[in-house]
Amino acid sequence: MKKKALLSTVLVAAMVTGMLTGCGDTPANNDSSVSDQPVSSQPSEQPSDSSEEGSEVSDAGSGNEGGSADWTSLLEIDTLENPNVVLDHYWNPDGRDSFEMAAIQRYEEKYGAGTVTVNTIGWNGGITALQSELASNEVCDLIFTEGNACFPSYATKNYFQPITQYIQKDLGSDFMDQASMDNFKYCDEYYVFTNSARTKPYLVAYYIPMFKDNGLETPGELYAKGEWTWDKFIEYCDLLTQDTDGDGKIDQWGLGPRYKLQNFAYASNIIGIQEVGNGFLQSNWDDENLLKYFEFVTNLENIQARAINDEGNVYNDGWLGIGAMYIEAINQEQLANRDAENNNAILGKNEDVSFVPLPTVDGSMATTPVWDNGYAIPNGARNPLAGAVLAAMILDEYAKGLKAEQELYMTAEEVQLYYDCMSNTIPQRKNNDLYEGVTQDYGEAEAKEGTPAATIIDTYRNVVKNEVQSYNDKLVEKMNK
Repeated sequence: MKKKALLSTVLVAAMVTGMLTGCGDTPANNDSSVSDQPVSSQPSEQPSDSSEEGSEVSDAGSGNEGGSADWTSLLEIDTLENPNVVLDHYWNPDGRDSFEMAAIQRYEEKYGAGTVTVNTIGWNGGITALQSELASNEVCDLIFTEGNACFPSYATKNYFQPITQYIQKDLGSDFMDQASMDNFKYCDEYYVFTNSARTKPYLVAYYIPMFKDNGLETPGELYAKGEWTWDKFIEYCDLLTQDTDGDGKIDQWGLGPRYKLQNFAYASNIIGIQEVGNGFLQSNWDDENLLKYFEFVTNLENIQARAINDEGNVYNDGWLGIGAMYIEAINQEQLANRDAENNNAILGKNEDVSFVPLPTVDGSMATTPVWDNGYAIPNGARNPLAGAVLAAMILDEYAKGLKAEQELYMTAEEVQLYYDCMSNTIPQRKNNDLYEGVTQDYGEAEAKEGTPAATIIDTYRNVVKNEVQSYNDKLVEKMNK
């Protein structure tokens, strides 16, 4: 049996008939207001050739001669007239990210030594660095970015440029899968290079012995029967959160720390505010399942609140082995962070650990929430094509690296489940500054404190609808200018 690793360490927009035919088009009825209901888009026209001076592909390798949109794969471009590329990154990949370093070395072996410059801009420092570069007209060619912190606002504010024209031959490939790329799609354009190895999925890792020792079916067994529901999850969290030594303090947890509540809603596609195309939003606060979500939050938080320390604060030390389940999206490099006995410091022995998608309200296949990140080309980049080629190489190295590690540490069934989950993803969109004037986390705090779900819905239903309508109205007004 292959040894397994905690998957969390490797680990909709519905289009309907509407008013607009393109993101920048004027509404057909020229009305300056739009409701909070969805507004659809038609597919955009074929992207035009927007090669810039110093960044064209040479005739030898482009597959795009004469301005044709029939691009070759970014990985098959033989020569670049200007191979020099500047990458802004949170950290220096040297010594920290073996996949990015492999891609940089691969790029320089192909196009010339010393052609990649990496600027280390610090964690969450991307926007500050980019604003400074834009002001000085010295803009990088590629920048690492996290969608849950910036998207789609960086597209609407024109910080990023569309990359659709560069990816026509690669979209849907092993290293640039459609589902992951769609997480960065706005107004029929793609804005960020990513894939199912670079983006981090939120799934439930579980410690098999704890379930077996308590005579319980594992989450995997329940999932296989379509019975991996919120109710069963709450039942297990309740049952397995225990004071095992009788000292009056919790020392075993059903669910470990650091989970994000909204991911349970995302897994069931219960989204209070939803992107519906052309940049427009829809309020889903009339969805009866939103009430069930707030009830779920209250129940889960009541269980977790049993663990109170001497200072009266809730604590949770329920890492796997002490806890039955753990939810987190940790970067891929940590998968290989093992000791000589192939143990993981958090997990204990890997063969005791497996994973499932998050539970859903009814046990159906979950939508997988992801910490979506990748690489964008800023507006004003001097060499965008070179940035696109480097991004493709990084994604390719990540994709090959993930598969190699999965072969070592996961069973064939687990590998298949991983890609099943990653074929149906949903990005986190919880930062309240992503949509100007729209608050996305109404109700969660009240649910954690025990406010009845019906009261929460009654309190915020119209507030959310009004915020969404105001946002959509401003968008139409902007389009009409």
